Amino acid sequence: MELQRACPGRTWRFVAIDIPYSETLSHRVLVKRLMRPHNTEMDLSIACALYFASRGQGTSHTSNTDPEPCTTSARVLLSGLGADELFAGYGRHGIAFNRSGFEGLISEINLDVSRLGQRNLGRDDRVLSHWGRETRFPYLDEDFVAWVLRAPVWEKCGFGLAELSDSTPGAETINALDKEKMALRLVALRLGLPSVAREKKRAIQFGARTAKMEKGRTKGTDTLT
Repeated sequence: MELQRACPGRTWRFVAIDIPYSETLSHRVLVKRLMRPHNTEMDLSIACALYFASRGQGTSHTSNTDPEPCTTSARVLLSGLGADELFAGYGRHGIAFNRSGFEGLISEINLDVSRLGQRNLGRDDRVLSHWGRETRFPYLDEDFVAWVLRAPVWEKCGFGLAELSDSTPGAETINALDKEKMALRLVALRLGLPSVAREKKRAIQFGARTAKMEKGRTKGTDTLT
């Protein structure tokens, strides 16, 4: 809805992808093969969400038509991988700052960025490309990564920043934003996406409920959404 308000001249189509648990079981062996050498439950939860999302089969919802089954014909996907690592978006970044200040925060960010290729990128790319689609990772553009890493850490997140005074325009809105990924939240505000700017971080395996399904997989009744 917020995208529609911000860009009223464009038709937005939301595709809801609801996967019965029995279907995840039938694809589990393939997903595990695609995500190798990773083999943790967390990796499987993330990989399952990406696997079914990139397949693109679901129910189409637009503002002008009734919901109907669809399979996307898109060949290029966009991934936000790298935003949390570059802009201090994980809970552990706040812990690192509280424990060791900016020095600890910078060390944690550098560690995350240094292992992105080994820890996340290969797994995600293999799973997403299985359906013959190409994935673009805008946050991992080499020039962009180099620029972000050169920027002072306090310009990328809100850790250590004092709250704005009530007399400052927009103070109430800005002060209410989470410290993680503050720079990106401010960009969202400028683009007319206040709800996006205030959105709490949810790891993909929890937002998609794949983590819940892995924990309760013997029940066979949950649905991946």
